[in-house]
Amino acid sequence: MEVTLSGRMGGPEAGIACLPAIVAYRQRLKAALAPLAVDGLAVLDITLHVGGSITDFAAQGFTAQACYLRKPEKLTVAIYVSRRDAEAEREPDVAAWLLRGLESMPRSASVAALDLDAVLDALRAAG
Repeated sequence: MEVTLSGRMGGPEAGIACLPAIVAYRQRLKAALAPLAVDGLAVLDITLHVGGSITDFAAQGFTAQACYLRKPEKLTVAIYVSRRDAEAEREPDVAAWLLRGLESMPRSASVAALDLDAVLDALRAAG
């Protein structure tokens, strides 16, 4: 499975604190998910939005959204971490944010039809 992980920062302090952790985790994520095969899923595209001083992407709290495109077999996941949540941690826990987002995202019928258990297990193991 192909996997992408990108980050959008809500302020310069979020970028300084979180971007290196996102970049460092990207390789672990790709290594953990590359050998997996999920029926109907060729690409997992994750964007982590971390709130900051300019834009607090999740002012109401941690949230996630998913959109599945059947034809290219692509699941796009947007995970929103509030500024408060990001600043509460001494070190950004990208792995925990991704796992929490994938576990808590509302699932449309098309997303619910995907068997994401192996993906979640691989994320837990990759820590």
